[in-house]
Amino acid sequence: MIINSTSILFYSNMLLGVVLSMSSNNWVMIWVGLELSLMTIIPMMNSYSSISSECTMKYYIVQSMSSAIFILGMILLMINRNYNYKLIIILSMMMKMGVAPFHMWVISIIEGLNYMIMFNMLTIMKIVPMIIINNMNMNLNIIIIFTLFIGSMLGMSQNSMRKILAYSSIFNMGFMIYCSSNLSLWMLYLLLYSINLLMLCIILMMNNINYLNQLMINNINLKTKITIWILMLSMGGMPPMLGFIPKFIVIEIAIMFNDWIIIMVMIITSLLVMFYYNRLCFILSLSSSLITKWKISSLSWLTMNIMIVNFLTFPLIMLMKYLT
Repeated sequence: MIINSTSILFYSNMLLGVVLSMSSNNWVMIWVGLELSLMTIIPMMNSYSSISSECTMKYYIVQSMSSAIFILGMILLMINRNYNYKLIIILSMMMKMGVAPFHMWVISIIEGLNYMIMFNMLTIMKIVPMIIINNMNMNLNIIIIFTLFIGSMLGMSQNSMRKILAYSSIFNMGFMIYCSSNLSLWMLYLLLYSINLLMLCIILMMNNINYLNQLMINNINLKTKITIWILMLSMGGMPPMLGFIPKFIVIEIAIMFNDWIIIMVMIITSLLVMFYYNRLCFILSLSSSLITKWKISSLSWLTMNIMIVNFLTFPLIMLMKYLT
């Protein structure tokens, strides 16, 4: 997407809608902020291709339905009867985020988006629904287990990079929903996940990589391969990479609360996610197996920065945690 005055206007209004919803103390203004963000991300989704227009329309219909269900929940709240308005509001927010079992619309529209719009949809647009879920205080363990299994198992059969990232996002939403009662914890998880996803989206967009076979067919130099390899391991949660930190913290919190079923599901599904990201690493490494892999002097500035962020963040956070 070209950065011009129009895209700057849309980005600023999208962030304004998020900030408006986060700083509001009544439901109507939260809804207004959600709609403002929706109305500004839709023009950014649309491009010259026909599949992009179709994906934009699907996204608008799903988000409109979830907003209508959210308004229904607000009406039931104001009626002040024995209606389960919390469940209706949570279901509308899960539909808006694309959490399993409401995830199929995410997979159907993800192919028509470029990487930066996909990044915004998978990160920034989930902040306000997560805050609303945080305020509901309901036990969502069934949704969490279902989301973890869907995001890990269905991602193994994909050959599109966008669909792999979409299923990985659904999987990470299970971790975020589990720690949604702790505002600082899920914000930290979302921040670290966003940093990782942003670096990976930039590398894939710069090299025009959309499918797995392009990792072998394209003439990608060694520096870029090492960078993608590190980011894939980080997205899968390989220690001591950046992506391992939030999963480690959430599992540690789950151990404190003795949620052993959730812990077992988290660990098993994390191994499945690690499997399909390792598959990408093998495709990258085996296609150039005769090349010397470790040449620090030949690494680029971007590769060095990504390596520093991924390798040094985990020891620093652990040091800060145990010093405090």
